[in-house]
Amino acid sequence: MAKSIRAKAKMASRARKRLQTHYAVSDAARTQRLSDKLLGKDKAATEATEEGKEEMQVEGEGEDAAMDGGDQTPKKISTSGPKGSRRESWRLSKGMSAKPKKSANGCKNKRRR
Repeated sequence: MAKSIRAKAKMASRARKRLQTHYAVSDAARTQRLSDKLLGKDKAATEATEEGKEEMQVEGEGEDAAMDGGDQTPKKISTSGPKGSRRESWRLSKGMSAKPKKSANGCKNKRRR
């Protein structure tokens, strides 16, 4: 029989791999990286890069403002409504309707069983 992901044997073998094989190094590095992220130790590095980005924006601000015409909010993009699938676009390109017509007998087959 197949073993599920939560099976004892699978979990035990994964734990063994994390501790005894070459995966232990990458697992420890991943754990340390996530720990630093949660504790906020990498904020100092990100703040330094953000300051650099702000300086770049201040330098190029005069050019952008002249092109845009001032301080404008970005246009909202609607995420609701019909999306138009690939199938529908293909049918429209061939001159058909986007959705096929319903058959005369509904969804039932002709064949009687």
